[in-house]
Amino acid sequence: MSELTRTFIAVDIDNSEIIARIQEIQRDLRESGIVSKDVEPQNLHITLWFLGELPENKLRTILEEVSKIRFNIFELKIGSLGYFPGGNRINVIWLKAEDPTNTLNNVVDQLINNLGSKGFKYDERGFTPHLTIARVKYIQDRDKALRKLEKLRNIQLGSQIIDSVKVKKSVLTSRGPIYSDLLVVKAGKNP
Repeated sequence: MSELTRTFIAVDIDNSEIIARIQEIQRDLRESGIVSKDVEPQNLHITLWFLGELPENKLRTILEEVSKIRFNIFELKIGSLGYFPGGNRINVIWLKAEDPTNTLNNVVDQLINNLGSKGFKYDERGFTPHLTIARVKYIQDRDKALRKLEKLRNIQLGSQIIDSVKVKKSVLTSRGPIYSDLLVVKAGKNP
């Protein structure tokens, strides 16, 4: 039996100022009674496509098709805190990634075209660029937590330069996921 590789396509968030602000937000959320598994600084990313567990032949196809995408360096604005699924239920806390040049959406469209032609299906909910910062385990005081989330709703953290798109491998461990790059597609070729 061949080994399966848990795979996703993403752009990394590695701006040190943004990371420091995210860590402050994570502390604020903990202090408001939200008990969560915070995303570690080295794991901060925006998922473009989660592909799941792939056998080697499908992974080869993914790597081949993703290597064909073309884009120029672009900037994302990180801010506007939100949570899924919404209302009084807080399962995942995230920051919005604004894409003023629409380059990220263009990259996702290229991925959908390239991989769709090979039989891969994109999430029917579509693409909403966001950066997960915490996965909630439980909440000690829901009203206090909701007030804190509302207070942080319009926060702006700054800009992240995106110069590559990556196919990543995810290994789940008891301490959290460990990501490694399987393919790095650098910017610089016009779409």
